[in-house]
Amino acid sequence: MVFLLDNNYTWIIIVGVVVFVLVVIILLCFTKATGEPLFLGNIDDPELAGQMEETPALLALLSEDARLSYERAKVFQQRFPPDSIPTDISLSQYVSIQEKGVAAFEFDWDMETNTFISGRTELQFFHGECSLQTNLPLPRNQDVYYWEAKMYEKPRTTVVSVGVATKPYPNWRLPGWNRNSVGYFSDTGNKHLNNPFHGKAYALGFQEGDVVGVGYRHRSGTIFFTKNGRKLEDACTSLRWNLFPTIGANGPCQIHVNLGQMGFVFVEANVKKWGLAPMHGTLAAPPAYGFEAGSLLLERGSSGQRQQQRQQQQNYMDSENDEDDAQQPLIPVIRSTPQPTLIPQQQQHRSQLPIQSPPSYSTLPQSHFLTGYGSNGATTTLITTPTHDSP
Repeated sequence: MVFLLDNNYTWIIIVGVVVFVLVVIILLCFTKATGEPLFLGNIDDPELAGQMEETPALLALLSEDARLSYERAKVFQQRFPPDSIPTDISLSQYVSIQEKGVAAFEFDWDMETNTFISGRTELQFFHGECSLQTNLPLPRNQDVYYWEAKMYEKPRTTVVSVGVATKPYPNWRLPGWNRNSVGYFSDTGNKHLNNPFHGKAYALGFQEGDVVGVGYRHRSGTIFFTKNGRKLEDACTSLRWNLFPTIGANGPCQIHVNLGQMGFVFVEANVKKWGLAPMHGTLAAPPAYGFEAGSLLLERGSSGQRQQQRQQQQNYMDSENDEDDAQQPLIPVIRSTPQPTLIPQQQQHRSQLPIQSPPSYSTLPQSHFLTGYGSNGATTTLITTPTHDSP
């Protein structure tokens, strides 16, 4: 009986070891640390395999300018592979994301491109094929990250590609045309993965006013797209590089990107908060103008400023007083206006004069001191001084 129990335990242990080995082999066969399949098997799709054979027939599909651009981009990526520069989010960048929130993410402007960036996420393309990328890659703290791009102004002749790519990426190429990039194109609605020659049918194209979203599941390296809030099927898998949101165009257009600073059109992304970072970070906003309550530093600064202003006003008033004192003489001089002196006789006659001379037609008696004053005749002297003969 004991022997049978020992045999049963032995078989259980053997079966468990075999199952464990099989699970480990399956995981090693289909995943690696880099995220690329270890065994591709018989994959007929060169895009999914990550390899693409250049043939004269494929090169003949490109125009002369497109062929030269493709050759130049191929040499660029050979010299600068994705791991040629550090693209991991550093500690200081993590701190910036925590303090600023989604405001830490912005699109980098390249002076070699015919583009303009305003407000960190409002992109304007003018002419020529070019693309723009964000300053930071998609994080890996949560399961899914999501962002949207609205076609604010887009002529029908302009082709726009929305997707992701590694860094460094040739800025004269649209995402999806070169290795380690995927893009959803507006003219055909096709998806391009590492292939400039032809894309795979994916969805309908998008025009002005449409909103295209991009989602990334970093655990499986899956990229999916949305259009006007409707989720499309997965575009590709096994992209484990540090991926940067990338938008390219070959003509004039204006695109507004939402990295999480406002609500998404895709409802699920709003509910599950799939933005690249929180809307607001831990760093407090600056106080309103003229409001210092709650900030000891600003209160001290404002009180010191007010005290300095009062001191300046007092110094100015003291200087004015000093100037007034300097202009005043040491010995005050009393100045009086000279009063006319009257002889006693004139003073007596003047006191007897009426305040107003009666007119000529008045019945009041005329004074013998008044001559023609107030009459229609010519005016003579008001006071006549009698002459006295000398004795």
